Amino acid sequence: MSNYVQSTNFATKDALTSGDPLKIVKGTEINTEFVNIAVAIATKADSASPTFTGTTTITNVNITGGSITGITDLAVVDGGTGASTAANARTNLSAAASGANSDITSLSAITTPLSVAQGGTGSATLTANNVILGNGTSAVQVVAPSTSKNVLTSNGTSWSSSAPGQLQYNLYTSGTTTFTAPAGVTSIKVICIGGGGGGGSYDAGGPANGGNGGNGGIAIGIYTVVPGTGYVATVGAGGAGTNTASTNGSAGGTSSLGSLLSATGGGGGVSGDSTGNDGAAGAGTNGVTANSSVGFGQTGAGGDFVGATSRGNAASATAAVTWTAALNRVPGATGAGGTTSSNASGGTGGAVYIEYIG
Repeated sequence: MSNYVQSTNFATKDALTSGDPLKIVKGTEINTEFVNIAVAIATKADSASPTFTGTTTITNVNITGGSITGITDLAVVDGGTGASTAANARTNLSAAASGANSDITSLSAITTPLSVAQGGTGSATLTANNVILGNGTSAVQVVAPSTSKNVLTSNGTSWSSSAPGQLQYNLYTSGTTTFTAPAGVTSIKVICIGGGGGGGSYDAGGPANGGNGGNGGIAIGIYTVVPGTGYVATVGAGGAGTNTASTNGSAGGTSSLGSLLSATGGGGGVSGDSTGNDGAAGAGTNGVTANSSVGFGQTGAGGDFVGATSRGNAASATAAVTWTAALNRVPGATGAGGTTSSNASGGTGGAVYIEYIG
C-alpha cells in the first residue's frame, strides 16, 4: 500500500511571470499526478467491506459490531486460542468449562483456600487424623484425637475428644437417700425391690406353725432424668416376724425412686391357730410395671403340721440376710414362719439400684 504523493505544485506557477517556461502546465505533469493518484487508490483498502490479499500489517484495529469470518485460527502466542471450537479452545488453554463439568482433573496455583460456599474447607492445610466438623458457611472445625482410646463425645451442642463413660451404679439398702443425676447423665436404669414379709407366729395350743412371709416385689425400668436434679430413693424395710401367739407377720415396705418406679413389699405370714391349723403364706407382690420393667413376687410357704410334732417348712422359706455392697445377696426375701414360740423371723429389707454411664 502507498499513499498519494504530489509530484508538481501547480499553485506556484501562478506567481511566475508571463513568458517563464515553468509557468506552462505540461501534459506530462498532469499525467504524472493522475498516475500517482491511481496507484494510491489501487493499493488502499476500501472503507466498506475491504478485501485483503497477501500479508497485511495493521498496527491498531478498532472493531465495533459486526464479525470476523473466514480467518485461520489465531495461535495462543498471538493472543488467540488456536481453535475454532470452545472445547478445543479449553484444551489448548488448559481451561475447564464454566458451570457443571467433568473435565476438571486438578487445581493448582490457588493462593487463597476455597471457601465452604465454593466447595472447599476454608483451610490451606488439615492436620492428619483430626476429625472434621461442619461450621455452616465458615471454615470447617476440627477435633484432635487427644488421648488414646478417647471417643468423640457430644454435649448436645459441640463435639470433643474425651474418655468414654464408665458403668456406674448406686446401691441403696436402707432408709431414704436422694440420688442426684450427675452432669451429663440423662438416662438411668432402676431396679426397685420391696421388703420381704415377716413370718407368722407359732401357736403351741394347736400346735400349729406360722406361715412364711411373701417375697417383696421387683420392678425394673429405664428412665430419662435431668442432670443436677435429685430423686428420692426409698428402701422398703423387711416385715417383722412375730412370736406372739395368733399374730401375723408384718408386711414388707415399698421401695421406690421418686415417682419413677416402685415395688411393694411382701405380705406377712399368717399365724398358726390353737386348733392346729397352720398359718397361711404371706402374699408375694409384683413391682409396678413401667416402660420396659418387669415385676414378680413369690408367695411364702404355709405352715406344716405332722402328727403331734409341729415344724416350719423351712426348706421353702428364705432366712433374712444382711446386705453388703454387692448384688450377690437376696433382697426382699421372705421371713420364715415360727416353728417354736421364739423362732419366727423377719423379712429381708428391699433395695434400690441405679445404674448409668458416667
